[in-house]
Amino acid sequence: MKTHYYFSLVNRIFLYVFLILVLSCADHEIQDNLPESECTAVNGSPRQYPCEFIIEKITFLAKDGSDLGIFTGSEQTRTLSRFQAKSNSYAGNVVGQMGVATFDIRVTLKRVASPSFPVNQGYLLGFTHNSSGKNILHTPKFPGDTYGERNLVGSPVTTLDMPIGESRDLIFDMIFPYQITDFGGGVIEPFSFFSSTSIFIDNDVTTLKFDRTVYPYTRVGSVVEAYFEKLVIRLSN
Repeated sequence: MKTHYYFSLVNRIFLYVFLILVLSCADHEIQDNLPESECTAVNGSPRQYPCEFIIEKITFLAKDGSDLGIFTGSEQTRTLSRFQAKSNSYAGNVVGQMGVATFDIRVTLKRVASPSFPVNQGYLLGFTHNSSGKNILHTPKFPGDTYGERNLVGSPVTTLDMPIGESRDLIFDMIFPYQITDFGGGVIEPFSFFSSTSIFIDNDVTTLKFDRTVYPYTRVGSVVEAYFEKLVIRLSN
């Protein structure tokens, strides 16, 4: 009788331990990269490492925080009122006068792959107004430079540790200088000095694992985790 009791007890303990191990493994299951992670370099060749993110959309915000203009891909155009910007330095409409409109911008990222390398300081958010877009150079502008022909936005972002499939927003601001211009026919509108804007996100370690002396990795679009390029932001009254 005691033998049967102890055998039954051992079975229950074994089952209990087995269930704990199964649930523990399920909690720590490594999720596969999504198909969107199989990205390409600027020449269309498979990238050396998968891309961690896709940009789902870029949203320009009005001064009240509402959505003002939404970009869902590269090479898109939106017209935004300077008076809906977070700040606007000139309220008049005198031809030749200059001003600056500052917009808050929300970048919505979706993680589609695990990092190929853990970040050091963090993820880098940057932009360029260069009309070459993704083809701007990643080669150093000066000895020790690691960022190429871009402008860095703020400090590195260290909180992009969301799981694969999850989306997260990053918010930053950007200035758009303009000049009040007579376009003829009685149309007097602000003219933005920037023909286009491209936005990029890097893993600060992965981006330096590419050989920046060899094409296509001499180009920024080949080494970043996600980007929208050549967005055209026109200003209106």
